[in-house]
Amino acid sequence: MKMIHFVDAAGTDEHYVPVSEIKTIKVGDATSVIIYIVSFDPAVAAYGNVDLTCTNGKSDEVASRLAQVIAQGDHDVTKVIAGGTGFEDVSAVVWTDGA
Repeated sequence: MKMIHFVDAAGTDEHYVPVSEIKTIKVGDATSVIIYIVSFDPAVAAYGNVDLTCTNGKSDEVASRLAQVIAQGDHDVTKVIAGGTGFEDVSAVVWTDGA
């Protein structure tokens, strides 16, 4: 199973998400990429999301990098953390549960 490890605050706000639960990746604007994810709460129908704040003008590159990671291989975990390897243009990772 392929997973994405989203880290907002190491040790206190981290989520491991199977890529099969990711529904879409949206470039919100020049500084934002939003990843829509099936809610982990069965009572909530709305999608949760992760908003990646990016360097101005780099959101399309960050979205493309994430899509490439999702598309390759089946058995690994990719860590998405502000400033992390492959995601140097991400300055914040903010998780929001479905509402």
